[in-house]
Amino acid sequence: MSNGSAVVLGLCIGAGLVVLLPTGLVILLFILRTVNAPPEPDGPPLVLTRSRLRGTWQDDRGGQLVFAENGTFSATEACGDYRDAGTDASSGFDFPSTMTGTGTWDSQVSEYDDNATEVSVEFAPGDVSGELVARGKPDSALLWTFIGDPDSGELCVLRKVSTQP
Repeated sequence: MSNGSAVVLGLCIGAGLVVLLPTGLVILLFILRTVNAPPEPDGPPLVLTRSRLRGTWQDDRGGQLVFAENGTFSATEACGDYRDAGTDASSGFDFPSTMTGTGTWDSQVSEYDDNATEVSVEFAPGDVSGELVARGKPDSALLWTFIGDPDSGELCVLRKVSTQP
């Protein structure tokens, strides 16, 4: 092989690496992001009526959210991804991920969460709020949300334990 051929071969290999190496890194990052995606609770997105939401929902640590038919709720150390409108603080970022108090709740079918029921809670006097999404099957429904940054993988999962408020 002559020196000219070796130079051309070296330039071709170098040019190939300049193109292939960044492309390979982007593909690797995409694969790692997909493999390391935070887990979501089992079950498909679910639509629940207000009467199916009414009752007591409990998290793994014993915290509870109790939804009344009239649109009020009470919470006892209930997990969630909460936001304080007054300070713009949120759970996972210097704001509690459990709350105790009372307030109002509402539900709607969310276009953004695969047409699942989204439950919004607003604690009195109205500065702190949170949202949960329904998943599962009607007889084993759950409400859930990520706490803070979804990449942290920290979840709040509430399961219905009673139909009575």
